[in-house]
This record gives sequence, C-alpha cells and structure tokens, in this order.
Amino acid sequence: MLHGQHEAGVEREIWLWDFAGQVDYRLVHQLFMEDTAAAVLVFNPQHENPFEGLGHWDRDLNKATRRPFAKLLAAARIDRGGLVVSTASMERFMAERHFLGALHETSAKTGAGCDQLREAIVNAIDWQAVPPTTSPILYHRLKREILTLRDRGLVLIRRAELKQRMEMKLGGERFDPAELEAVVGLLAGPGMIQPLGFGGFILLRPEVLSRYAAAVVRKVRQHPQELGCIREDELLAGKLDYQDFQRLPHDNEGEDEAVILRALLETFIGRAWCLRQPCDGSALLTFPSYFRRERKDQPGHPSVLVTYRFDGPADDIYATLVVRMHHTLAFESTDLWRSAADFRTQTGTRLGFTLNREAEGGARLEVYFEPAVDENSRVLFLRYVHEHLERYGQNVKRLRHYACANKRCDSHGEPFPNRASIDRALAKAKTKGGNKPKVFCPDCGKAIVLRDAIEERFDAPEVQEQVREMEEESAFKIDNESRELQAVHHTGFIVAEAGQIYRGYTNGDHGIDGEIEFKDDQDRATGKRLYVQLKSGDSYLKQRQRDGAQIFQIKNPRWAKYWQRQAYPVMLVIRTSDNEIRWMDVSAYLERESAGGKTVRRIVFEGERLDVMSVRRWRERALSG
Repeated sequence: MLHGQHEAGVEREIWLWDFAGQVDYRLVHQLFMEDTAAAVLVFNPQHENPFEGLGHWDRDLNKATRRPFAKLLAAARIDRGGLVVSTASMERFMAERHFLGALHETSAKTGAGCDQLREAIVNAIDWQAVPPTTSPILYHRLKREILTLRDRGLVLIRRAELKQRMEMKLGGERFDPAELEAVVGLLAGPGMIQPLGFGGFILLRPEVLSRYAAAVVRKVRQHPQELGCIREDELLAGKLDYQDFQRLPHDNEGEDEAVILRALLETFIGRAWCLRQPCDGSALLTFPSYFRRERKDQPGHPSVLVTYRFDGPADDIYATLVVRMHHTLAFESTDLWRSAADFRTQTGTRLGFTLNREAEGGARLEVYFEPAVDENSRVLFLRYVHEHLERYGQNVKRLRHYACANKRCDSHGEPFPNRASIDRALAKAKTKGGNKPKVFCPDCGKAIVLRDAIEERFDAPEVQEQVREMEEESAFKIDNESRELQAVHHTGFIVAEAGQIYRGYTNGDHGIDGEIEFKDDQDRATGKRLYVQLKSGDSYLKQRQRDGAQIFQIKNPRWAKYWQRQAYPVMLVIRTSDNEIRWMDVSAYLERESAGGKTVRRIVFEGERLDVMSVRRWRERALSG
C-alpha cells in the first residue's frame, strides 16, 4: 500500500499481510510477524464472544514481534449487523490491550469505514522508528521489476535467471550482482520475497509456505494412531491434505512444489517445531504440538514439583521446548502424549512436563519428577524449562509445590494443601530474614523447608552456566541438522538439473549420505554411481598456515576405511555459508595417501565446484569406464 509522500523525494510503503485465522495456519504465522509495525485485528461483530480469539492473536503478536508496534481493532462486515457484545465491554477490552483510537466498523461490500481505517493505519505507524534506506534509481527499477514478476504469479526463480530477466528488462543498463543482491535483501526484509538456503532459489511468494504448512498440519492431525507425525518422504512427495488449496505444478516438469516442500522441511527443523528420527529408510517427523494420544491413568505417575503459568504462543513454545530438550545429552525423550512429554535422565529415572491451555492464549506447564530423580537433574531440568519460558513466553510465573519428606507420614509425597501458608511463610522470610522459611505437615507435624536444596541451587551461577551450555548444545544440533538438509537439497537439485538420479540415505553414520546414479542416453538408470558424504558449514575446512591449503579432518577413522572399500568413488561434498558447494573424490585421495599402510587422518581438500557441468563430466567418466 503506497501512500502520500510527505517529504520531497521520500517514498513510504506499507506492506500488508493477511493472516488466515484457522488453527492449521498458526504454526507458521510467526515467520511473518517479526518486523510488524502495525497490526489490525479484524473480527466478526456478530460473534457472541470475540474476546478470546482476539486475546489469543494479541498475545501471539506481542511475543512474535521484535519491536514495539501499534494495534488497531476493526469489526468487519457491519453491513450484516453491528456489535453483539456491549460497547462498554469492547471499550474496556481495547483499553486493557492498548489498542489505538476507537473501534473501526467496516464493510468491504459497502466501503463503509475503509478509508478511515486506511488513514488510521498510516497514522499509527511510527515512521521515525522505521529504518530509512537510501537507494539509487537503479534499485527502484530492479525492485519494481522483481515485484512485477511476483504480482504476475511467478512463485520461484533462481538467482541466475533473475539476473538474466533484469538485464533484459533494464534494456542494457548495467548493474553488478552485488547491487541485485542488495535489492533482494531489501525486499526480503519485510518478507515480500524469501531467499532460500539452497540451490540459489528465491521464493517470490513466501505466503505459499504458509499454505503448504497448513496442508502438512492437516495431514499430521489425521494420523490414524494420533501420533502427530508424518514420514519425511511423504512430505517431500507432497502427500498432504490440500483441501481446496490449489497445488503448484508437481509433475516431472514442475520444480516449484519440490523446492517449496524442501524449504518447508528445513523451516520445521530449523525452528525446532518437530523431531526428526530415522524410520524404515526415511525419517519420521513428529510434531509435539499435534500429538493427540491420551496418556492412560497411571496411579504411580510422578507428582508435580513446579507449575508455570505464561502467556504467548503455547503450541510453539511447548513444541520447541520438547525438541530442544530432546537434543541435550542430559535428558532423553521417551514418550509423547497429548500435550505431555516424558524424558529420562542418564541414570534412567523419569521426569517431564504437561501443557494445559487456558483462556486467551494463556497456558500452564506442570513439571514433574519421580522420587528417584537426583537433585542435580531436577535443578538442571527445572532451570532449562525456566529459561525457555522466560525467553519465548510472557508474564511467566513460577509456583513451587512442596510435600512432606517423612516416609512414615500418610501424606508423604503428597502436595502440601495450604498454599496460603506457603505464601505467608515465604513473605515473612523475605521481609524479616533469618531462618529458612518452613511450613508444617498437617498429618505428622514435621517441618517442610521451603528454601530447600533445589531452591538454593536454582539461581546458582554454575547451574545457569550448565543450562547455557545445554542450550548451546541443542542449538548446535538443530542448526547442524538444518544445514545438512540444505546440503542434501542443494546437491539433489544440481544432480536433477544435470538429468541424473540422486538418492539420499537417512542414516549417514556409516560415512555415506547418499548416491548419484547416472543415466544413459536413453534416460535409463545404468547402475553406475557415485557415493557422497555431505558436510554443510564453514567449520569443516581449516586453513593450514604454512601453505594456505584447506584441510578436512577425518574425525571418525572408520569412515576412511569404509570409503576405500566401496566399489564406486566416494565424493566429499562441502557446502559453505556463502552457498558455494564443492566436491572431491576422496576415495582416490585416500588410496594414494595411504600407500604403504599409512593412516590418513586429514584430507587436503581441493574440490571443484559442484554444478551441472561437473556432474555431467563424472557421468561421462563413469559410463566410458
């Protein structure tokens, strides 16, 4: 939405995102909310209780955005009737939630209130807080042409093709790749386009990701055992629930859908929305938020030690907590249930948490431990949960529960029932100091110390440092998994573009991540192939000081032996953060360097660029050999 130029030579633009209200779309809404400058919450005035839905959206927005933003409230379709709720209750809701101005009553059919709402949006934005960008006329022309491609329905384009199109459109006007990348970056900022992490692709219509994500969610919800999961190969094959959504071309000539689905998979993994585990030659993607199997009554189930109440996108916060905790060494996930996750310590004792959703986007998370869980594991688990909720939630409140420790008492292990007594004891100790606060068991009379060993250690610097290391460990594993997927997809698209076959393996622990099979001139598979070991990231290559050579360290010695035993060449493929991807025949290198029985622990990486031409050269070599 382009609006008036208030200053000479200054152009101001407003990009509007229309979010679907259905629950299936909520998973990916946060991808597009981070840089919100103003939000208009639109509701049906005929709804008898619009406040719960509006409250949910309000909380999600407040958590997802990275800076302050203005909020407006609009009632739609007033031509069908006005507000059902009282004006006083609506005004009270708006005041409590800090909406600007009065309620905007609108009708798209008659146009009533639309001009006023448009003007209110323009005036609500804090233009002084919007970072200005100064760009030459060339940038404006490039931007306009890219948006024209987008508006004409083009979904996906490669950088090389975009450059060619821009050269044709600009009629010979010269520009270098850096200038085009700068314009792409400017458009990616507000989410109008999205550069993908593989294959040089640029997604011109990022909203398509949201539609495909909803199709995945619907498919996951339909799991016959209510396990909230989908096989990775089914997702990548597009076997989803599209309902009335018009799919992108997905036949042999249609590349767009394949790229979108792979980008979506990387989003799920990188955002820690799902667990990815090997399963029958593929991988199983499990979404904790959509796991609907009910836990059966368990009389001996551990009691709750701490309850958290918080606001924010509960499903996202819960899912990422499960996934991130799963990727720590200290705790292993064992069972998922409907809004509950069980874990196991390194010694095999049980612990976990349960999510309960409350009104207007609020939630309650209950953390439990079986009695045998050691004190250190309890403190670390609690602190990890606490840090996660503080980082991703809002208005976090922690409520510690206590129980009588006297094993002879009838109330042993049962939560102390009088919360008011606990609060009074804690308040008294806080104001007067002195002895540790305590309450007394109503059955046996024994003291229950409130500032126990767990509470004493909860805020300890060494505990916080351990949790920070656990968070870094988890983030590294998730990031590495996402980057490895980018390498797989990048390689696969290059091989496909060269007209050959790429097959990925789900278990790369043996030192081989996939294979390339070559076709003959009649487009038939020949059985001739290459094996590939994929690495993604800048840390795999170290520069040797004496000569500047790039060195790849073989961290697992058995890989070198395994590579040498293969009937076909093994190619080491390394993809770096600048999207460059190179490969090298390590079988030949190892055979040469290990002559005389020498153990090879590092490879001098002299890989060539992995592109269509290099794949075809290897094809010629394989088929002529």
